[in-house]
Formats: sequence, C-alpha cells, structure tokens
Amino acid sequence: MFRYRTLFLRISCICIGVLLVSLVLLNVFVSFGVRNRAIGEVQERLLEGTTIITRAFLEYYETGATDEELFLYLRDQASKRSGSIWIGDAFGNITIELNYDENYGNYAEYAKKNLEQIEGRIAEESPVYAVYDAEGNYYTPVVTIGNLISLNGVRIGAIYMNGQVLGISGTIQSIRRWSLAIFFLGTAASLLLAFYMSRKISRPLYDMNRAAKEMAKGNFDQKIEVNEHSEIGQLSETFNSMARALKKYEDTRQSFVGNVSHELKSPLTSIQGFIQGMLDGTIKDEDRNSYLEIVLSETKRMNALIVDLLELVKIESDQFPMHMTDWDVNELLRKGIITFINKIEEKNIELSVDISENKTMVYADEDRITQVVTNLLDNAVKFCEKGGNIKIWTSISSDKVTVNISNSGKIIPEEDLKYIFDRFFKVDKSHNRKTPGTGIGLSIVKEIINRHDENIWVNSKEGMGTVFSFTLTLSDAKETR
Repeated sequence: MFRYRTLFLRISCICIGVLLVSLVLLNVFVSFGVRNRAIGEVQERLLEGTTIITRAFLEYYETGATDEELFLYLRDQASKRSGSIWIGDAFGNITIELNYDENYGNYAEYAKKNLEQIEGRIAEESPVYAVYDAEGNYYTPVVTIGNLISLNGVRIGAIYMNGQVLGISGTIQSIRRWSLAIFFLGTAASLLLAFYMSRKISRPLYDMNRAAKEMAKGNFDQKIEVNEHSEIGQLSETFNSMARALKKYEDTRQSFVGNVSHELKSPLTSIQGFIQGMLDGTIKDEDRNSYLEIVLSETKRMNALIVDLLELVKIESDQFPMHMTDWDVNELLRKGIITFINKIEEKNIELSVDISENKTMVYADEDRITQVVTNLLDNAVKFCEKGGNIKIWTSISSDKVTVNISNSGKIIPEEDLKYIFDRFFKVDKSHNRKTPGTGIGLSIVKEIINRHDENIWVNSKEGMGTVFSFTLTLSDAKETR
C-alpha cells in the first residue's frame, strides 16, 4: 500500500489549486489589461483625429476653402485612423456621415448608441468619450469620441469619430491557450513535486510512527535517522531525545524495581526466617532477644526505605511546599556537626571545620536545607574510612554562599559521577547490606536544591577525596532573585 498517498493527494491538490487560481486571476488581470490598453490606443488615435479635423473646420470657415478640399481632407483622416467620421450641425443633428472604415457595418449600431450617451454632454465638456462593449461584443468594443466646434464661443457644430477595437479577441484567446498549456505543465510539475515532498516528509513520520508503536510495546531502543536540519529534522532529533530519555527512565525504573525488591525481600526473608524459627523452636529461648534485635533492625531499614520513597513521591507530585525565611547557615552547620559527633569519634575521624563565627544569613527553607546537610554529613561519615578526615567549609561569592562537605576514602568513579544524583543509584552495585542506604537520599537532596533554584555538584579525585558542594542565596540578595 502506498503509504504516502494521503499526504501526496493533499500536497497535489494544494499545488494544483494554487496554480489554477493563479492562472485564472492572471487571465482576468491580463485580459482586462489588454482590453483597456487597446481601448486606450484607439481613443488616443481618434482623439488626435477629432482635434485635427476640428482645427481644419475652423480654418475652412476662416479661409473659405472649397467643400471638396474639406471632404478630401476628412476622408484622408478617417482612412488614416481606420474610423468613421460624423459631422453634426449647431443643433446636434448629424448632417454628414463619412464612413471609410470597411468594418463600419459591423459596429454602426453600437456607434449610434455611443452617440446617444455623449450627445447631451458634448455642450458641457469636450472632448467626450463613450465605449460600447455589451451584447456579446466584449472583445470588440466600439469607441466614439465627440469634439465640439465653436467659433467665438458660439457652437457651430460637432465632430464625432468612431472606431472598433480589433485584435483583442485573438490576443486573449492566445493568452488562454498559453495558460492552458502552462496549467498542464504546472500540473505535471506539481505532481512530481508533491510526490517528492510527500516521500521526504512522510518517510521520517512513518519511521517515527513505527518507532512509537515499538516504544508502546516497551522497546525503547529506537532511533530515527536525521538527514536534514529542517523542522522535520528537528522533530526527528526531538523524538530521538525523547526515546533516549524514556530508555533512561525505563532503565531507572527497572533498577528501582530491582533495588526496592532486594531491599524489601532480604529483610522480609530474614524476619520471616527468625519468626518461623522462634515458633517452631529452632531458635532457643535464650537466643530470642538477639534475634528480635535483628528483626527490629530490619524493620527500621524497611521503614527508612518507605519514608524515603514517600518523600520522593511527594516531591515528584509537587506536594512539596517551601517555607522561605531568613536564618544563619553557619548555626545550622554547627548543629549538624553536633548531631554526628558521636559517629565521627567512633570511627576516629579527623574533623576540620572552617566556618565564620559571624552570622551568614541566607534566604531558604531551613527545614529542607537541614535535610540536605544531614544527608550529606551522613554520607560523609558513612563512606569515610576509619582514621580518615572530614572537612566542612563555606565561601561567599557575590550574592551566594557555597557550602562544601568533603570526606576521604574510596572515590566515586568518574563514569558514576553523572549518575550520583539519580534516583536509586548506588556506586556499590553489589547491594552490600553492611553499607546502609536506599539510594534515594541524594536524589531528594538534588530536588530540594533545585526547588530553591540553586546548584549542587560533586567532585571526587584521588588525593582530594569526595566533595559535595551546594549554593544558597544570601538574605541581602533575595530581592534580586
């Protein structure tokens, strides 16, 4: 089945329709132009004749030339201008008709109708024009021009010249024939152009339609070839970007299902085994308390995972109100350090703090930033080796304060840095349960910072350790945000 036929028919109809309308309008305008130009030429020719004849009549009266000389002169003028001459008396009656035009018999009736139109006006204005083209005589109009003859302000007669506008019909017929030929040639060209354009436009659209159907089935490994930079090419690039984003999302979803399944399955299996052992007597009474403590630990782990998941769902559903106030970020950092001081001392970690004793007031949601600092400090302590070091410092630049938290220990591989804030991502792919965490905390941190329109980033290199940094806006600069 010809998959381009719908678009081909539409483009063909549009091209042929535009061509047809253009040719019709062109014919109308050209026909009127040819007609008006031809009439104008005849009018100019006849006007010249009536002017010369009027002057000759006045000389005739003044010099007393013979009638024979005058009529010879009039015949010569009529012959030169392919027209007929009527001479009227002082009372408006036609007294002499000199019809030297061989076609006069074809338009005599129309010339007389022109005379009826201008006879009443010739006394008021001179010269007077009339054009008759009715009764199917559109292509052979008849032009009549009247000129008043007066001597010393007294009307002594009038000169009328008639002429037929010939050649218009042939010219317009020729234009129509050429237009018809152009229409057929243009139609053929339009069909070829429509075929080419329909293929050019439909091919990527067809490919996108096919790829979209595959994506609907869950196959996100789709790519459209981009061979141009037009709007279709841009659409193809956007489709490819969407496919990549959906593929990444699907990979994240599958990773999420795997992670959550593992995080929930392992503690549930342990809990189930321990409880079953207590019920069937496999676990002795004196060992029950130690196993109950393990069950409690596993339930706390599941509870933490569920809390993080609910928090993430809340963020993604925009049910995440921000309460912006002014407060001291240095005091918040000190409180955070105090919270983790016991864990820091347990691992014999060297703590280095470079925070100003003066207040550094920022404009942000204090509870949410507390969540950010707590999460980053928890990660720093968790992944810092025993006897390592943790550094916390701030720096101020322009209207921002930057908070930095670093720890020594195993660095994050460079290929993992760009995914570190992705949901459910863990640098340790082995699901080692000795290192607690759900892989959701840093994604929540990223969302909180984004909601503040701030930036957060991470650097991890040998000899430097891992440094998480984020910015906050100073209170003095909040009006310019």
